[in-house]
Amino acid sequence: MTPYRLAAYHDLDSYHGPLHARAVADTGRRYLAGLPLPPYQFFPSASFRTALVEEAGELAIAVRDPRELPADRRSAVWQRLCSDLDDWQRLDVAGQLAVATVLARLGFWITLAGLPLPGDISGNGLRLAQRHCVAQRLVAGDDRTVTGRLRRLLRAQVEDDDLPLPLRLAAAVGLVVEHARSDVSAAAMAHWQSMAQALVTHAPWGTYSDILLSAYWRGISFVPFHRGDHPQVREMLEISERLARAALRAAVPERRLLAAENLRLVLMTRARAAQARGRRGETEEYLRAAVRADPEDPVTQVALADFLVLVGHLRQARDHYRRAAELGAPCTGYARGQIDNCRADRLTSVPITP
Repeated sequence: MTPYRLAAYHDLDSYHGPLHARAVADTGRRYLAGLPLPPYQFFPSASFRTALVEEAGELAIAVRDPRELPADRRSAVWQRLCSDLDDWQRLDVAGQLAVATVLARLGFWITLAGLPLPGDISGNGLRLAQRHCVAQRLVAGDDRTVTGRLRRLLRAQVEDDDLPLPLRLAAAVGLVVEHARSDVSAAAMAHWQSMAQALVTHAPWGTYSDILLSAYWRGISFVPFHRGDHPQVREMLEISERLARAALRAAVPERRLLAAENLRLVLMTRARAAQARGRRGETEEYLRAAVRADPEDPVTQVALADFLVLVGHLRQARDHYRRAAELGAPCTGYARGQIDNCRADRLTSVPITP
């Protein structure tokens, strides 16, 4: 089922499948029309396109570079992407940022990491350089030099008074998350949390969307999480979820997918936070809600199945592993193996899938 469900990763146009695939199609259509690209939060892993190959069968797909796709198989927007890559040096920085964003959304990290950057690292150039750093880190693994440069670029975005406040807030939250997932520096996380809070507190009403504010609360919840303050984590995530649901209810059609994607991320974060507190009932509740929010995503199905194994509900777990295997990449092999293990009653404890 993978080629159809994830067709957007091969044509930048097919609007079906899980939320992240529909986000790719939406990005592609806006890119072709020359419109601003939506700030979707999900980006595929470095191994995602390889996982697609394993299930593609006879379908020719591009793995390392979109130009690998034969010309007679390219959609109009895919051809536009290939042409822009060929003309990279002649694009202005805004055009290069759009191409880099599309490459990142598709998981073409090797191509993105190899592109030359402009000399002027400001405004759009700052964001382009960040995309480039992320690609380099995903391709080459953690590197202190690249990580240091990414942090400096994010800091420059936070501190640039000429940039729109939403971009500065996103960078501040990004620095909280960056430190939480790498060096776990309490001082650094607290500093950037304080900067993010100041940007929110001092901004005029209406500066930030409910989606961005929801992401803000979810991001800064890493700070109390790492010091073991689970009640504060719960309080922050409750605000994040409330904002996420409000955004989804109020979303106009062109922003509904953004809101749906954000809600799924909040629900998965709430599941992990509940799991850390040992609240199994809440964990299952949030995981089931995440599956309802994105039923065609195999990763979400596997996360619920893994938890059901943990609590000993092997029959229910098998059903969700089977569904994940039917949905395909990137979980097919793992899900099929777990189905067999459930039948043999060989499973006792597994973590929730990140």
